[in-house]
Amino acid sequence: MCGTCANFLDTGVFCEKCVSTVETEKFVTAQSNKLNKAEIDLVLSKHAQDKESERAGKEKRKDGVVLWLGFGGSSAMIFVSLLLYASPMLFQFDAEAVAAFETSQALEECRLVFEQIGYALEDGEEPNPSLQCADSNVPNIIERQDGTVRVSHPNPRQYGLSAIYVSTETHEVVLEV
Repeated sequence: MCGTCANFLDTGVFCEKCVSTVETEKFVTAQSNKLNKAEIDLVLSKHAQDKESERAGKEKRKDGVVLWLGFGGSSAMIFVSLLLYASPMLFQFDAEAVAAFETSQALEECRLVFEQIGYALEDGEEPNPSLQCADSNVPNIIERQDGTVRVSHPNPRQYGLSAIYVSTETHEVVLEV
């Protein structure tokens, strides 16, 4: 205490000179606290906005990754399906199964050739000698008896059959075992 005049404040008894100093200190402290609080609030709100935008960015990236995984996965499935359709024996490692499949495919191709010959016979046309199975280098056997034309395969044993033929009587391909 200075001694001359006493002023009573909440924090104690002071002279005029000390009272103005204490009030100035209180004012400066209050203003400083306001500014610091505003800065802290600004920093906290900025930090909260950054966190929110970061969280939203992560969600967008996560959505994008899920979309790309879905697109890539479905594209891969389509590609593998087409690959297996085009080459069904691609993953077949059993030699006997591969040979049996190739034989059945060759038989089906030969059956389709004889089906074309059957359509020509059905239309009353002469069978074209160039229509023959791909693995046969001998022309087809054409027999004519009493107005009936029968076209037979020259070597049906290579398919494990006793006869492959088509005639004007039966326009369907006959495969005899």
